[in-house]
Amino acid sequence: MKQDHGDTQGIHPLEAARGHHRHIPLAIAQALEQAQVSMEQLDGIAVTRGPGMPGCLSVGMAAAKTLATVLHKPLIYVHHMRAHALTPLLTEAQPPTFPFLTLLVSGGHTQLVLAHSLDHFQILATTLDDSVGNSFDKFARELQLGWQSASGALVEQLATKHVPSSTHIYTLPRILLGTSTFSYAGLRSASTRLIGLAGGPENMTPEAKAAMAYEFQLAAFAPLEDKITRALSLRPPKKGWSLRDDSVLSPSSITSVVCSGGVASNQFLRARLRMALDACGRTDVQLHFPPVSLCVDNAAMIAWAGHLYWDTRTHDVSPHVIAKWPVS
Repeated sequence: MKQDHGDTQGIHPLEAARGHHRHIPLAIAQALEQAQVSMEQLDGIAVTRGPGMPGCLSVGMAAAKTLATVLHKPLIYVHHMRAHALTPLLTEAQPPTFPFLTLLVSGGHTQLVLAHSLDHFQILATTLDDSVGNSFDKFARELQLGWQSASGALVEQLATKHVPSSTHIYTLPRILLGTSTFSYAGLRSASTRLIGLAGGPENMTPEAKAAMAYEFQLAAFAPLEDKITRALSLRPPKKGWSLRDDSVLSPSSITSVVCSGGVASNQFLRARLRMALDACGRTDVQLHFPPVSLCVDNAAMIAWAGHLYWDTRTHDVSPHVIAKWPVS
């Protein structure tokens, strides 16, 4: 079930929480019906504790605690971003093995994380301000592309219409390359100024909009490509940050990269990461992406994480939601 945020042109916390209230009873009933199981047949109930919007998290927590108490089932409290990182262990025929790198790219997060084990996640790089997913949504709004549940997909669709040899040449900054941090506020500001210099979206041709969307994707994904290659390259380290600055692990011991979160559904990003790894000599590294339907937030990944963290099950209903909860 997807919520419609068209009226607000973005996710409004209060409206999102109200949507959760409306949909969660039906979602639970529908899931049980499709799985052809009864409540009594459940072994336990996994629920997202955080991070995320407190209002939405609270709706899910209240429902899970009520069901667990009434049915005498254990609870497994799940970390939202760890669930994203671990999804390929469910969906891949040849899943990644620890240790692996995971690139978490969504509307709320932009992080490069080294997954040592189920219980040890090390943050290597994170954003100072905006996330890559949020910057895509805001860019789509600035270009007046309309709204859908993942507006970044509208930017991707528009960018595919650009012919690189066309005369519409736009340049946006590649920010914080060579460092262990991301930043997308500057890119968002620069793209807003560029749209203004082009006369505003109402005065831009479809070709000009497509060219700008293409350039925006290149600029947005450049830092992701940069961090991945700096972490995994076997060549002498370039000036600036590298994995050796933060880990005793050799880059050669890492042969898998998981890219998850809503932005991971972007096909251009998938291709760019593969090209970047090949260019730095790491053709041996496998890229793992969840199916597009499981890149965005979903209950399947939470249930899977509940299976992986089954040993943490509890009947304690006192834990509260955690809006900001580092994956480490």
